[in-house]
Amino acid sequence: MTDFSQSLRTIVYIDGFNLYHGLRQKYGRKYLWLNIEKFAKNITPTHGLLVKTKYFTSKLRGFSTNPEKLRRQSLFLRAVQTLFPNVITIEGTYQSFQSHCKHCDNLVLCLYCGTPHVKPNEKKTDVNIATSMLVDAFEDNCDVQILVSGDSDYEFTLQELRRLFPQKELIVAFPPKRRNNKLAGNDKCNSFFDIPEEAFSYSQFPDRILIDEKKPIEKPKEWI
Repeated sequence: MTDFSQSLRTIVYIDGFNLYHGLRQKYGRKYLWLNIEKFAKNITPTHGLLVKTKYFTSKLRGFSTNPEKLRRQSLFLRAVQTLFPNVITIEGTYQSFQSHCKHCDNLVLCLYCGTPHVKPNEKKTDVNIATSMLVDAFEDNCDVQILVSGDSDYEFTLQELRRLFPQKELIVAFPPKRRNNKLAGNDKCNSFFDIPEEAFSYSQFPDRILIDEKKPIEKPKEWI
């Protein structure tokens, strides 16, 4: 049994969409009903004591025309909210931008279908994670920080954390298909690893989550 009196305070920072897209790419929808708290515990080293998990994401509402996609995200975020206060959800935003049509390469109005092509672009998540990691380090809220992402946008943040807080342990946990060598150098982290499948398979919510007398939160049928 771990001696918690000797354990190092650990905070896990999860880049929600980087993790989501990695899971989708490698496993399809098999592990999307992910209990964030269990997952964070499963990737925390044996010498660490998980004190907080921070989950960073953005709501699709208003930026997706697929009602089923919106419904699935809403169910998942409601499930994650049941883990509060051990898991804190920090939201970014979406911003629309015009994209080129694959048929005519026209930016503003598609000559092929006659409609503008607009795509959502997630904003603020990288800034929110970087800020949160720096604040927790400066306020001495933890001894170990684990970043779950393979996004190279965090390269400079990790480098500065290593420089300013060499006494703290910094770990990068790469989601499936998201290994990034820019985050794996000794000047960026103490250690890194590819998250094994078991960390996802052992960290699933139950199919039905009961909350008091309210209607249960049920796993989307598409994810079963």
